[in-house]
Amino acid sequence: MRTFLSDRRGQLVVAVASAVLVVAGGLWWTKTISFTASAVVQFSSNRTGLYDGSPRDAYIGNREASDGMPVPAEKLAQILGGRASDYESDLTITDADAPGLAVTARGRTPSAARALATDAAEAFCSIVGEANAMTSGGFTCTVVPPGN
Repeated sequence: MRTFLSDRRGQLVVAVASAVLVVAGGLWWTKTISFTASAVVQFSSNRTGLYDGSPRDAYIGNREASDGMPVPAEKLAQILGGRASDYESDLTITDADAPGLAVTARGRTPSAARALATDAAEAFCSIVGEANAMTSGGFTCTVVPPGN
């Protein structure tokens, strides 16, 4: 009888250890998976002269001249809630293949990445609009959301 109980305990220990490893591995796997999506912010302008009519360069010039202008992560925190630091590590803004800038977001699911990229691009456009209102801007931006 003692042998039977020892075998049952050994099997139980192996089963519990296996379950713990499967759960821990699954949690680690879901934590490390991330998807990216990019929304493009396209500019249009009537502006000529100082920046050769390039709204992207005008925005960059305004951004460098104004330390008080919020970054998209801060604007997202105001719109969606939370803190800017919640969004900063998941967002990048780079040159786009098309005229404009690409706002790339990272998310746990493809739809979360697309939604964050679109929200961040729209926040970026609102920042550009605010900068445009403070200067003699003359340019607008539109968001091209990421594809499915």
